[in-house]
Amino acid sequence: MTPCQHCGKDTPDEAFCTWCGAHRTLGQADAARTRRHEYAAHSGEHVAQPSVITTLFPHLPRHLVHEFRLALLAGLAVVVGLVGGGLIVEAILAAAVLVPALYLVYLYEAQVYRDEPAKTLGLTMVSGAALGVVVSIVADVVLHDTSPLQLTPSIGFLVASAVILPVVQEAVKVLPVLVLRRSAKFGETIDGLTFGVAAGLGFAAAETIVQFSKVITTEPVHIQSASWLFPVLSVTIMKPLLEGSCTGLLAAALWKPRRLGRPLYALGIPFAFGGHIVYSFVSQLLEDHGVDWATIVFFQAAVVGVMLVYIRHVVHDALLDEAGDIGFQTVRCPHCHRTVGAAGFCPLCGGSVTAGPRPVPAPVPARAVTDAMVVDGAEGATNA
Repeated sequence: MTPCQHCGKDTPDEAFCTWCGAHRTLGQADAARTRRHEYAAHSGEHVAQPSVITTLFPHLPRHLVHEFRLALLAGLAVVVGLVGGGLIVEAILAAAVLVPALYLVYLYEAQVYRDEPAKTLGLTMVSGAALGVVVSIVADVVLHDTSPLQLTPSIGFLVASAVILPVVQEAVKVLPVLVLRRSAKFGETIDGLTFGVAAGLGFAAAETIVQFSKVITTEPVHIQSASWLFPVLSVTIMKPLLEGSCTGLLAAALWKPRRLGRPLYALGIPFAFGGHIVYSFVSQLLEDHGVDWATIVFFQAAVVGVMLVYIRHVVHDALLDEAGDIGFQTVRCPHCHRTVGAAGFCPLCGGSVTAGPRPVPAPVPARAVTDAMVVDGAEGATNA
């Protein structure tokens, strides 16, 4: 055991610090929280890298990251192919469920819900979808031309649809998710992020189906598709990523209220609301002024990218902070599959102990700490 040059804590004499996850043989010594070249949830990536999979799917095993990226790209290719073939209704339905379905596979693959699948999924994706239906129907009634409010495509309509509505949506989406915060099984900030993203994706899928219900029920099987591609990508791909990111950030910031005294978490709340408002307000403004949809989608992707980067900073800081709360114990690393003495990070591969498939096998009392710290190195080397 020797002090880590990054965080100063005594750590096993291996490649990575078990408290801050830093590579002990590379880079200059610096404060653990200020390093940004190694994202705590997925080493090898920069904290400011706006990656969808490694940000919104934080428990995903490393060997499955590329598979999920390919699955997302394949799904997008299917949607584009359906639009190109004039099958707009099919494209809308496929795109509306693409990201939520991929997230369900992720929840299963990483076993995030552990032994409470019904409660967890019910309070996240199902509740999000139910709220999406209710809020979308009410919003349609209130904002429709025949509404008693008599809102028209003017400043009043813009404020109601692109400012007030996003605030209401974010406020209601996160409420069921916070119920899970009481469970000791889901005590990490990364759990709050995961459940918030699930609720946001469920909400977005339901919202899309409600909004496009008339198109789905009235349009012919085959129609001209030239003007549909970017609107479909905007509403069925960009919007779910935005909804999931905002609700995930909101849940992560609120998961441990004691942290709200720190700017990163306190500002995460207005950042989540503000990101949704900016996305909706500017998109609506650009559409009303006849800006082409390719430009609108480019802007929306930029907003989603900024949201992802902010989430990564929150997750990075939370994982470093919670490593001390976890304490030193004997665990089986979810990334390299070797049994090691560790706190928040595996000293052999640098992977986060909590940012991996769940459930991690129950820890056994730590053995006497040695410099090697590998309990079953031979077996782990085989499995790795």
